[in-house]
Amino acid sequence: MSTPEPTIDELIDRWKSASPTPPKTGSVKDLLTKEYEAYRVPVGLMEPDGFEYDEEIRNDLIDSLYTLTNPLILGKLLKGRAADENAEVHAEEAEFYWRELFDGGVEELPYRVMSAQHALGQRVSILLEREGSLITGFKVYGVAGNDLNERLTAIIGFPVRRPQDPVEGPFMRPGDRSDSAFVQYLEAAARHGHI
Repeated sequence: MSTPEPTIDELIDRWKSASPTPPKTGSVKDLLTKEYEAYRVPVGLMEPDGFEYDEEIRNDLIDSLYTLTNPLILGKLLKGRAADENAEVHAEEAEFYWRELFDGGVEELPYRVMSAQHALGQRVSILLEREGSLITGFKVYGVAGNDLNERLTAIIGFPVRRPQDPVEGPFMRPGDRSDSAFVQYLEAAARHGHI
């Protein structure tokens, strides 16, 4: 007999009791390097023109970019992808990235290679945002990154929107049961045993 899913009220009570805080920079970087064998690469490889137009990134808080390419780890992250109803869409995206690989200047070639690898499941990259000594935001790139994205959501959550941040983006209002980002965080935190 399966255990019923906790209600939003139960999740909020567990969250209040646990009183989780954003993780220290070192603990997130250790998780990425030790468990996922990710390694640090220059942030400029991901967006050679900068992140000004990416509403999911808070430009002034960018800390670092990690990438993982170990085929065994990627294989574990890709488990179940064959049954993915969007597999055809991902294949079309991958073809698009490979076709445009050599369009444009050579200075953007590393970015285009990374984008093609993300689309093919050959790489996952994680951009971290830091406030002081805490990791308060992140973005995962790559079709193989769903499980890692959920795990980081459980640990970090979504940032609280600051006045200077764009209206869009993955922001949450902690404690607001009507906020879908907060509820998504609570569900992920519960699944991963953080609340």
